[in-house]
Amino acid sequence: MQDNYRREIDYLRVSVIDRCNLRCFYCMPEAGVELKGCNDILRYEELYKIIKAATELGISKVRLTGGEPLVRKESLLK
Repeated sequence: MQDNYRREIDYLRVSVIDRCNLRCFYCMPEAGVELKGCNDILRYEELYKIIKAATELGISKVRLTGGEPLVRKESLLK
């Protein structure tokens, strides 16, 4: 897969949640961050479909990010 400048794209960054057990000021300031409700966050099955489709297009690395991805560890460890 290539971007508009013909650079190879071999990674995908997936933000799995906007919550975190830490409150680092650069990531989660006290004001100004509106957290998503459970219905607005992708389910495990949706994340899996996106990652699977991306790997079929040549993605070889996936970075799980967000607030703290392991807050959803029950879903991610499936």
